[in-house]
Amino acid sequence: MKPILLLTLGLLASPALAQTAEDAQANAVVLPMIQEMVPGRDGQIVAACIVATARPEEKAQLAAAPGPSADLAPVVNAVLARPELAACVSATKGQQ
Repeated sequence: MKPILLLTLGLLASPALAQTAEDAQANAVVLPMIQEMVPGRDGQIVAACIVATARPEEKAQLAAAPGPSADLAPVVNAVLARPELAACVSATKGQQ
């Protein structure tokens, strides 16, 4: 199976990170960007939490992107800086 599909299947099991089609598309854009810095399962968790904690307009912007891009870095960095992201990562890791 492809990594994105595995990630999606794994996230569907986590109620805190349940995904819509927009979430899945945004995650597909964010995941490669994050995995450059945080590889493996931890990177998958951070990417999923970015999507889960992004504001609706941020999520829409990520989902509408044709793929990973340096133009999206300000959006990703804004979400990374929020305390909600750290809480999401901690909660998700705690479920494992």
